[in-house]
Amino acid sequence: MRALIAGFVLALALTGGAAAKPFVAILADGRGTVATDLLAPYAILAESGAVEVKVVSADAEPVRLTPGYAWVAPQMTLAELEPLRPQGPDVVIVPAFEVEDDPARAAWLRDQLRRGVRIMSICNGARTLAAAGLLDGRQATVHWFSRSRLAKKHPTTTWRTDVRWIADGPIVTTAGISAGEPATLNLLRELAGEEVMRETAQRLGLPLPDPRHRGEDYRLTLRGMGLVVGNLAAFWRREDVAVPLSAGFDEIAFGTAIDAWSRTYRSTAWATGAPSTVSRHGLAVYRSRGLPDRFDREVALPGPDVMARTFAQVRSAYGEPTARFVALQFEHPYGAVSAW
Repeated sequence: MRALIAGFVLALALTGGAAAKPFVAILADGRGTVATDLLAPYAILAESGAVEVKVVSADAEPVRLTPGYAWVAPQMTLAELEPLRPQGPDVVIVPAFEVEDDPARAAWLRDQLRRGVRIMSICNGARTLAAAGLLDGRQATVHWFSRSRLAKKHPTTTWRTDVRWIADGPIVTTAGISAGEPATLNLLRELAGEEVMRETAQRLGLPLPDPRHRGEDYRLTLRGMGLVVGNLAAFWRREDVAVPLSAGFDEIAFGTAIDAWSRTYRSTAWATGAPSTVSRHGLAVYRSRGLPDRFDREVALPGPDVMARTFAQVRSAYGEPTARFVALQFEHPYGAVSAW
């Protein structure tokens, strides 16, 4: 009898411990979800071990990771999430989507906010929040390319350029792609504490989060426009780039590679390897069923300081202006206009 009671107490303690972990849902859209916006927050939170994080989609169909060619399997559908978390997740993360204004998704996000759920957008995920009316009357930030358009369309929102992320009540928005990492580390600090955040950042080789930013240093210049036109015009130099995956691959490195090499205006990145490969933290990623007949180059996933190393790979392949233009799209310091 004592053994039975002891076993019950242990099971109850374990269940309580599991339930005490904050639950974060990262939304995905099968029609297209920006790779780095989804994979970097997932990797950081999963690596911490202190947060339960799931990729959640409207249905179970694989999600296209843009702008390259790869797909990821959702870990849960919205219908499956509801009975598991009737009160809603602790946090919902919204990456940038190809389809930004979806009425059903907007209604779901508004409902989550009413339930007291915190919502954080990554980069142009703020466009989805704005379309749902969640940023009206708030302070927010977004990718530099979207600011002027959103300022006209949503004039009651105060669009900040001096921060990489900003919280206004239960809603957090971030600047361009590279801001997703520090903003997620800051979220982890709020959910699990300073020590967990620091240890996670150290294991992943990420700098500690710093909100300071000079958003006015990121803009499309004549030089940048000329580079795009030149790279597009030289169609005979277009390349298909293979990004090979093996079991246990690093999600941040893969997301950055598939994203960056597809933003050069000279190349498109494709996941290659087995038809399905499981990442370090359990995501199933699929390659395209129809790969190119041949690849012009193959790139290895970089180690620590992933973004800087990826830009260095692009610089070695296509030159410094193209590498800096890719970094500009990431809103990374290497791509700041004053650095060109």
